[in-house]
Amino acid sequence: MKKFLPLILSLALILSLAACGEKGNASAPESGGSGAQTAAGDFKWPNMVKLSITGSGTTAYAGTLAWSNILEGTGYTKVRLLPEDSNATKFQRVRNGETLMTYDTMGDVATLINARFGYATEDGGPYQVRWVWPDFASNSVMFVRGDSKIEKPTDITKDTPIACTIDSAMENVKASLAAAAGVGVDEMNWIYCSSYGEMPKLVTTGAAELCAYVTPTSSSIIEASAAPQGIKVMDFNPELYPDWCEAFQSKQPVYSFNEITFGNEAAVGKHGWGSDGGWVSSADADQDLIYNMVKFFAENQEEIQGAFETYSYYWSVDYAREVMDRAYVPIAEGTIRYFKEIGKWTEADDARQEYNIKLIDKYAAAYSECLDAAHADGMKIDTQDQEWLDYWEAYKEKLELPPVVIMSDAEIAEALAAGF
Repeated sequence: MKKFLPLILSLALILSLAACGEKGNASAPESGGSGAQTAAGDFKWPNMVKLSITGSGTTAYAGTLAWSNILEGTGYTKVRLLPEDSNATKFQRVRNGETLMTYDTMGDVATLINARFGYATEDGGPYQVRWVWPDFASNSVMFVRGDSKIEKPTDITKDTPIACTIDSAMENVKASLAAAAGVGVDEMNWIYCSSYGEMPKLVTTGAAELCAYVTPTSSSIIEASAAPQGIKVMDFNPELYPDWCEAFQSKQPVYSFNEITFGNEAAVGKHGWGSDGGWVSSADADQDLIYNMVKFFAENQEEIQGAFETYSYYWSVDYAREVMDRAYVPIAEGTIRYFKEIGKWTEADDARQEYNIKLIDKYAAAYSECLDAAHADGMKIDTQDQEWLDYWEAYKEKLELPPVVIMSDAEIAEALAAGF
């Protein structure tokens, strides 16, 4: 027995250490675990929130830096911004779960739902996106150098050298400009560059005459206006140029013409075009995280407004509520949860949500069917192949899909009652 006693004691010690180790491992957090809790202690934030965002020279990027610094200051989480000029790429990152949200306009979400231009890819197309939080009425303008002979939109012709990028959002602008000029897109004189921030530089250096779009509050237009020749901003006033504006808007029906009230002085008082801008996610995103993001946005709105001038009006619960009344994109379930808690969600909102979800379902199903048909016909799925783009547009027309447009509560109620 004495011979076995040391062995028994050794085994007991090993088992004891193993048991302690198991208990220690059970309580130790994993390296990819959650971050700080909210004040209520019922939600654990992730260590990092990743967001897709436009380039560093944009208003959206500057504004996001402002509120993300405030969020990081709470100790809840870290924020990583992933700049990207391609809207289609940003939305694909959200779809794949690489980023929680992307910054964009409702207008470009309409392009996604329609799967036009850069969205008509093999692994792209419509999917169930969700509108999280609006922060800006995203207006854009066009400008020429101060010494240009172009004075008004109707002076823009197919021969005008126009600075642009290769992107789905730019394709909408190109289609609108071509329609306003009364020619096809391929007949226009496009001068391509690599990024949003490069377009104004092509104009100020004389490589192009017209900058196809820029926001009136961005650093890009401020820099351009400081050039020796200065700039002239085009006035897209539908009262002054009704036919031109109607043709332009025919390719972007969810956009409207609005007077610029703040931003670069060359733009103030002129009319630009745009739609509501803000944060978009997917239906598959973590809705508890979305809820807590929206709660943070709302409860810290005064501090965020003070951190970025553009947000002084737009960043608020009231403005978010205003946008919901005209939304043609489903609202994120986490956002709905917060607005229900504060008593700002209605039965009409439920109907609008139902309609908008069903609308995307119809487009997504049609796109999937169209891909199958295109494959059977030996069609190459390529956003640069006009034959494929025309094939998809014809498929939509054949199915008579309802358009993605702003609708009233009454129109939505009527559509649902009719069995939409």
